[in-house]
Parts: sequence; C-alpha cells; structure tokens
Amino acid sequence: MKYFLLFILMMSIKLSLSYYVRYLLCSHTNYFLHFFNHNERFLLEIENNKDYITIENLMNYGKALQTHSKVVMIFLNNLTNYNSKGFPFTLITVNMYLNNVSDSLNMIVQNDDEKNDAQKLLEGYKSIHLAIKEELTDYINGHCKNISFNDNMVSSYFPMSEMKCTAINPLKTNENLKNKILKTFKSIVKSNSYKSFHPKNILFYDIMTQQILTNKNNIKIDSSQRIELNLLRFTPLNFKCSNGTRLTIQDIFEYMKYDFNSKDVYPYIKMVIIATFRPIAILIRNFLTLIQVASSEYSESVKFWIKPTLIKMGQNIINYVIDVLSLPMYKYRRSYLQNEILVTFCNALKNYIDKIMLSEIDIKYNNMIIKSLSNYLKKNKLHFTSNITLTNELITQSNADEIIIELENIMKKVEIYINDLKKWNDSFDFIVKSFKIRYYNIASFRNFIDFKVIDRICNTEAHSEIYNASTNDNNKIDIGCYTDKDDVNDSIIELNLENLNDKGDENNMDTNGSFEYQSKYKPLYMIDYWPYNL
Repeated sequence: MKYFLLFILMMSIKLSLSYYVRYLLCSHTNYFLHFFNHNERFLLEIENNKDYITIENLMNYGKALQTHSKVVMIFLNNLTNYNSKGFPFTLITVNMYLNNVSDSLNMIVQNDDEKNDAQKLLEGYKSIHLAIKEELTDYINGHCKNISFNDNMVSSYFPMSEMKCTAINPLKTNENLKNKILKTFKSIVKSNSYKSFHPKNILFYDIMTQQILTNKNNIKIDSSQRIELNLLRFTPLNFKCSNGTRLTIQDIFEYMKYDFNSKDVYPYIKMVIIATFRPIAILIRNFLTLIQVASSEYSESVKFWIKPTLIKMGQNIINYVIDVLSLPMYKYRRSYLQNEILVTFCNALKNYIDKIMLSEIDIKYNNMIIKSLSNYLKKNKLHFTSNITLTNELITQSNADEIIIELENIMKKVEIYINDLKKWNDSFDFIVKSFKIRYYNIASFRNFIDFKVIDRICNTEAHSEIYNASTNDNNKIDIGCYTDKDDVNDSIIELNLENLNDKGDENNMDTNGSFEYQSKYKPLYMIDYWPYNL
C-alpha cells in the first residue's frame, strides 16, 4: 500500500510539473504575441504616414524590438530549468530573430522593383513580423486552449488603451517592459546563465567560423592549415547542385545564420550532432571492406602476414568508437549505437580473428553493419556510400603496404578529430541537455532546405569557396584505395528547377487591425529577404 501511495504521489508530481512546464511555454509565448501585437502599432503608424518611412525610424523600431533580446533568452532559461522535454519552437523563433548573429534586425525585402531602401526595409520588417506573429498565434490556438493565463499580468505589461503610440520613439516603452521582466527573473539575470541560449551557441557558431576570414555572405576560408572539426563542418550532404558539387554542413550554417524559422533550427541541430559520427562510420566501413578482401581466396599471398596488423587496427577502432560514444551528444542514442554498431563490429572483428576465411554469412553480416550505418546517416540527409570496393578488388604483394598506410592515415585523422571533438564537449552537452535532443531522424522535416533554398545556396560565391575548401586534403577523409560504387544512385536529392513550387502555405490569420495583406508563405533568407547593408 505504501508503495502504491508513493507511486501515486510521484505520478501526481510528474503530471503537475508537466502541466507547469506547458503553462510556462504558453505564458511566455503569449507574452511575445502581445509584444509583437503592441509593436505592430508602430509599424502601422510608419506605414500609414509616408513621411515616417525613413531608415532612421525603421532602425529605431529594430532597436526597440531588440530591447527584448535578453528577455527571450531568460524565458528559455526559465523553461529549461523545469526539465522541459519538448523543443520550444516559438521561443526559439523569437530568439533567432531578436538575437541573430548580425546583432541587427534590419532585413530588406528581396525583390526586383525600384523601391527605395527605406520601403524595402519596411516590407522586410512586415514580412518577418507577420510570420513570427502567425507562429505564436498558431501555437497558442493549438496547444494552450486549456491553459489559464494571468490576464491581469498581461494587461499590466501591455496597457494598450493607455499607451500613446509613436513611431518616433518606441524604445522607451519597450525598455520599461523589459525592466519589469528583469525584476521578475532576478536570479537568472544575476547568474547570467541565460546568455548560453544565444543563437550563436544553438547554431554552433564558434565551431563553424574558425576558418572564416571574412564572416559575411561572400566568405573567405583559410585552407592553409588543419582546423579543428573540419571533418564535421565539411560533411557532404545528400544535396547536389546542378554543377555536381555537394552542399555541406558549412553551407547550411551560412544559411541558418539569418533563418528565423525554428522548424529549420531543430533539424539543423540534429544534423550537426549526427554528422559527428560520420568519420567513425567511414572508418568502420573501410575496415570491414578491407578484411573481407584480406580473408578471401584471392589474397592468399598476403592474408596471413597482414592479418595481425589488421586485427590490431580493428581493436584500435573499437577503442575509438567507445571513446566517441562516451561523449555527451550521444547520451540519448548511446544504447542504439552500442548495440547496432559497437557490438556488431566487435563480433565482426572476432569472426575475422577466429576464421581463416570469412564465410558468405560473415560477409553478409558485415554488409548489414555498413548498411545500418548508411541508413542512420542518410535519413539525416548526410552523404554516405555503403557500397565501396578496393580499386584493384584484391590485395597483393604490390599494393598491400599502400592499402594499409591508407587506412592508417584515415585512423590518424579520426583520432585527431576525436580529440578535437572532446574540446567542444560543453557546447554539445548544453544543446543536448537543454533541449533533450533524443531522436535523430530529420526525414519528417520535409521543408527543411527545400529546392528553392538549395538553388539559392548553390549559386552563391560562398558555396564555391566552401566546396573548394571541403575538397582540400586537410578537410576530408579520402576514399583512397577504395572505389565508390554508389555515387550515381545514392539517394541524392538533385536540384531540379522543374520541381520548384512557388505556392506558399495558406495563411488563415485574421486581418482585423493588422496589415493590409497577409503573409502568403514563410519568408526565406536570400529568397525573400536579405540583411540591410550587408
């Protein structure tokens, strides 16, 4: 009976905490919906008075919005303190906008007409403003119907009827709102813990910009030396441009810097985390392919003297895998990788040690390991060839040393990579722990990096610079003595302009008291808007 009562108590506490976390997210989302509704009045006043449409007024409006750049990070900090299990999409969207890496909200609309810069800046603000407001509204309508908001608190923050709206100086009003919030969350403000939620940390900014000489849209990359985690940054994706070049994670990062859609941020985080395992997967694949050839009847002349060397290399690879799986980014997927990859690889190595020649069943078993790795990476849009073969298809006296040296070189690169990865433990640990990144399948995010975005990225000078850097010997693991047999039919998403769909998502948002038109789509960076004075 005591245990039953204890169980009931624990379940009650869990349910109460779960409700409170939902209440917090709904309340914080509701606050920012009121905040954007309030500031919309300033934009309306600017739009309705042509004399107010100046660069100065619009930049003042941007500064007024940015008074709450600290507030959204405090809200995120507050939410994660209660062990929230869901990804806070609404707050991440606001955070990406108010704290974007340029430290400016000045985005101009991208079009071909002859409007002046001030008009383009106004249209840019309106487009992003409406998209964010729509997301906040949709979330509240869909997830917060049973949540009781403190209307008195909201009205005290936003006494709309008493506020005199002026487009000239919205800054003072928003500063007062911010100060009320800061007083409410004194402990978080004092600890400075909220600063960890800056988008730069969420996007792994410090990792992605180590090699960048000019950190603007037309970037310049220093390829003269080995840089930490380039094997991660230049991970090739299953996106190919029409000229045959592949996109990399670095390309996606350059896009994400000014992407305010949290439904892109979430799969991006997962993609980066999964990509950390790809160098290990390549090493496992190459080794398994090599021992299959080394134990075949066609390698009689070398298979006995080469075997001790390969066994030792296989044991070192096991240590690499164990080392990597101990890192914090794998805490929620460790059991899968241990059971599906590590245990099966250990069995494959044992089979090679125990047997003179691998059987067809052993080879099939090894290929299943490689296929499992391939599926794991490909479903997250990462390029990985599962079907490779030795260039000469067998090992002989003349090529054995070259093949062994090739694998040793890959192992050295992977060992250095693992040591570099450990230096960034805190960055990955923060993301995984704060947002409970448990599952690593981004296939369900079908709109993440669509054809229009791929087309635009492929046609930038930045992509050419990134591609050239990614093919530098310092920044890749060569296939070397292996031939890639899958490159033609490797589930690649190739760019086909005929597949472009210009029709955006329909927007059912009520237009009463809002702008004269509705948002017809989610604005896309480089397609619908650009940073002003980039």
